[in-house]
Amino acid sequence: MSTAGNTPRNGSAADGGDTATPPEPTDDLVTTTHESTAGLSYTATTGRIVLRREVLTDGATDGHLPKAEVFLTAYTLNDTDPATRPVTFAFNGGPGSSSVWLHMGLLGPRRVLSGDVDERVPPPYGLVDNTETLLAHSDLVFIDPVSTGYSRAIKGEKPGDYHGFTGDIESVGEVIRLWTSRNGRWMSPKFLAGESYGTLRAAGLANHLQDRHGMYLNGLLLISSVLDLGSIDFTEGNEVPYVLYLPTYAAVAHYHGLQLLRLHTFLLASSKATPVLCRHA
Repeated sequence: MSTAGNTPRNGSAADGGDTATPPEPTDDLVTTTHESTAGLSYTATTGRIVLRREVLTDGATDGHLPKAEVFLTAYTLNDTDPATRPVTFAFNGGPGSSSVWLHMGLLGPRRVLSGDVDERVPPPYGLVDNTETLLAHSDLVFIDPVSTGYSRAIKGEKPGDYHGFTGDIESVGEVIRLWTSRNGRWMSPKFLAGESYGTLRAAGLANHLQDRHGMYLNGLLLISSVLDLGSIDFTEGNEVPYVLYLPTYAAVAHYHGLQLLRLHTFLLASSKATPVLCRHA
């Protein structure tokens, strides 16, 4: 790390006493610069940004009032052209998970050193430069939706307003719009990377960003994809998961040397598989 700076919060209480009205929340960001062992020179910016919404009372505007604070971490490669440098907005799923897993386990410039499946290491886990970071190809913005990580609704607001599909899409979409505008990245190629429920969020965001803000994406990265939650819900009367899980089960069996199941996969995953499985589900 070579330099560091921060944007302090405004509106703190006067020295020597409390204020009757709490200070209005403001963006609170810290910026540092780094050099990785892989030869990447990059800037990291992390902290909370404030989401605001126009409030109307009896047809008159009360202004754009703060509604939530969303935590994010952005990595941008130094000395690049924003017009050609891609940016990827990433988030995990749950719903209810922060972006720490994609951030520190897969895409970010640093990763947790926890070993591998057959060679795990005990805690406490260290951090190392991620030689396979996506930062080599795209700037990265990791977003924690409201009520995950350090993201929270403002005092007096209802967190549940952000927990449904629409509220989640609108708030994460607003974070993407704000970051893109404030960093002059409207002309950059833009991608979304979602994991698990985050793939459903990414699909919804692609439509929302285009319709609401005129922001057209260049692609989606769907990791552990689930675009139809019914496809993973083993409940009575729903036979779809049995069909869709079978190829994965067969692939796992094949990995462990059970070669004969490959033939069953091709037979049962065909168009004739569904009625067979439905009879035995």
